[in-house]
Amino acid sequence: MKVFIFLTLMMAGVLFLPYTGFYTFVKRFIPISGDGEYGMNNFEMTVLLIKTLACALGAGVVITLLRTR
Repeated sequence: MKVFIFLTLMMAGVLFLPYTGFYTFVKRFIPISGDGEYGMNNFEMTVLLIKTLACALGAGVVITLLRTR
């Protein structure tokens, strides 16, 4: 049951969190190599991976808080 809740929270976060903050974070702190379309693909993938990581951490915290109650 907790795995289902974790996956649901993670997917909801990935789908509904706005990209703006993640774009800004990647532009300021992570150098992206590549030129043209290749560089843009690297940038988009990096943003998606960071967003997924943030959502997974948030879902893990929620599951941990539910477990302690």
